[in-house]
Amino acid sequence: MKLFYTRPDRYLHLGIFPEARTVALRIGGAPAFMHGLRALFISDVHLRSGVSNERLDALTTQIAAEKADLLLLGGDYAETPQDCLRFFDALKELSFPLGAYAVPGNNDAASRDTLAQTAERAGVTLLKNTTTVIDLPEGRLCIGGCDDHKYGTPLTAGLFSGSEAYRVLLSHFPVTPDCECDLVLCGHTHGGQCNLLGITPYSVGFERCFRLRGVRGLHKTGSGRMLIGNGIGISRVPLRLGAQPQIYLLEFGSEDLI
Repeated sequence: MKLFYTRPDRYLHLGIFPEARTVALRIGGAPAFMHGLRALFISDVHLRSGVSNERLDALTTQIAAEKADLLLLGGDYAETPQDCLRFFDALKELSFPLGAYAVPGNNDAASRDTLAQTAERAGVTLLKNTTTVIDLPEGRLCIGGCDDHKYGTPLTAGLFSGSEAYRVLLSHFPVTPDCECDLVLCGHTHGGQCNLLGITPYSVGFERCFRLRGVRGLHKTGSGRMLIGNGIGISRVPLRLGAQPQIYLLEFGSEDLI
């Protein structure tokens, strides 16, 4: 079962803000009107005061270089409201033709009251148990987002009701939603963050109460798929072992998801 075992990466980093690798994934089975669309998915940045502006600028330069149509953010942006503001301010100069969307994560609890306004300053729309529809030539893309499962009130039942569209759900926690969707994008687990011979904290019962679907990678969920990303930053212990930080360039096409 993938929840209890996941193959480790050849990776070790000591420190609070490792450099992420961009991973390209082909999203197959998408309708023709989605073919060629490029979305960038980023989660778990965990920006904090010890991270220099130069290092943050390097991340935004990496994001801009992908020239994605759409930016999707999966929560846990920073450890303090001040650093949350710093993260979103760093995104101000970036442009995405189809927009930028985000959901809250559990580590954003201190910023909950101001997160929507902070994101809006950078042109990012916060989705909390809501959806937005993007009209494309020949079809529609519907993006939904649910609230954080630890400190918020996630409500996904009927989130995409009546929507004749390709449905993408942002959910910080990798939990099976109460709605049908084509693709779920999650973070939170950091790929286990510390993976020793395939064993992570999640292998021994950590956060079992949330009924997580896995630690990392691709999973079937209903009629769609779920991607659990490794994220970028760290929490608790300034160490990543066997869990390389990653951001994801999603390219939609007719082939299977690989």
